[in-house]
Amino acid sequence: MPGHAATVGATPAIPLLSLSGEHPLDRLGLGAVPDLLPAQLIDEVIAECGRQQQRVRALPARIALYFTLALWFCPGQGYAEVLRVLFRQLRHHLRVGLWRIPTVSAAVKARGRLGREPLKALFRRLRGPHADPSEPGMSMFGLELALLKVSVDGTSLNVADTAANRAAFGAPPRNGKGATGPFPKIRLLTLIACGTRTIVDAVWGPFATGELTLLGKLVGLGALRPGMLVLADRYFSGYPQVAQVIAAGADLIFRAQNNRRLPVLAELPDGSYLSVLPAANLPSKGDRHRAGGGHCPRLGLKKRQARGLRIRVVEAVITVVPEQGEPRVESYLLITTLLDPAVAPAEKIAELYHERWESETGYADLKTYLRGRQHILRSKSPNGVAQELYALLIVYQLVQITRCRAARAHPDQTNLDPDRVSFTVTLRALARSIGEIAAPGRLLRDVFEEVWGQPLLQRRARAKPHELKGTPAFTRALQRTPPGRVAYKITTRKPPVSSA
Repeated sequence: MPGHAATVGATPAIPLLSLSGEHPLDRLGLGAVPDLLPAQLIDEVIAECGRQQQRVRALPARIALYFTLALWFCPGQGYAEVLRVLFRQLRHHLRVGLWRIPTVSAAVKARGRLGREPLKALFRRLRGPHADPSEPGMSMFGLELALLKVSVDGTSLNVADTAANRAAFGAPPRNGKGATGPFPKIRLLTLIACGTRTIVDAVWGPFATGELTLLGKLVGLGALRPGMLVLADRYFSGYPQVAQVIAAGADLIFRAQNNRRLPVLAELPDGSYLSVLPAANLPSKGDRHRAGGGHCPRLGLKKRQARGLRIRVVEAVITVVPEQGEPRVESYLLITTLLDPAVAPAEKIAELYHERWESETGYADLKTYLRGRQHILRSKSPNGVAQELYALLIVYQLVQITRCRAARAHPDQTNLDPDRVSFTVTLRALARSIGEIAAPGRLLRDVFEEVWGQPLLQRRARAKPHELKGTPAFTRALQRTPPGRVAYKITTRKPPVSSA
């Protein structure tokens, strides 16, 4: 088998072969990651995308993909440092002697040859809840219904300010004060499994592409399906979005604006009531076609209700009692497609809605703990941005999958909730394994033992500002609601009093 050519330099690399005829680069891995992502799977994805190398290089396609992932296991580090971390196993463990580490230029070219498609295809192989509905925290409403809890929400990421990125993603958007921001942005929308915080699916686009448009794209990919219970905030409670989710066969619990007027069609024993979500007041495509291009009046309320969606409404008041300061009261208007109060009581609906914040926790994992100080995607071209984003999603998914496997494999606790396994401890353990080589499964077992030794306490209700740290808004929020533990009291609308 021909050896992989090393980079050209003053001291030539020594392409030593093992006794079995296997080249050392064929054994180079990414620590414990090959136990989660077998090399055979990566080679298969690369071949499907037509990115396998045509000639032997210093950074073959599989190693280029490992390097692209390693950039996110070592956020904030330069190419040269990540290459040293990745290639040290050749000298320290495989003992191949004077093997030269590829240059930064070689790494840049290898990323360019690899492109975005293998990373995108690999992410699509990894997406999913990665747990059975019967496992802790995954589903709701018993075995008869067993709906998989998922949450949908969006966020934005900064990209490098280059002419190519501006052309693809738009100029830097304006901030709340009307000033132009420093960097162009992309918008990301994810569907998160609440029990594991893994990504069921994700879509993205330029910042000008709204979350509602991305939701339609997510539905078009088949991400939502029967057996899911979708949680979302007020932004997604419009008729078109609710109709999309229902058409996909999923159930939902969405928060609606408190001032929204929904008719009471039938009072239910638990204080909730059946209602209808009116259709949009714009005429349908069929109405416009029948009008033949002439004036087509907007729909009246009765027609909108007649074309509307049957829903159930739960009104709840949540009293938040902090350790410091005065209690505050928040009103919630929740709409759901779970119409039977015997199966889904109003109080359970109100309690369940708070799990929508699992998507916020997932974004904190991705943007704060995984991304670290690297607040800007480094790639200067749209293709590089896409590759870098998919690599970020893959590494995030690998960490969450490891958390879930560690919870299932715990030797002393059965049915351990993945919430008891720390994201940051798992991430650091995986990152430390890069550059190490051991028997199959050994490094992943070492990661498990490390996270088992640092379990999280049971999650406690707490409050903290959602504003960006270090900003005046964050300072004001701290004064209003100091961070600390809180107690929640949920009161749902009282059931109607039956006349004697």
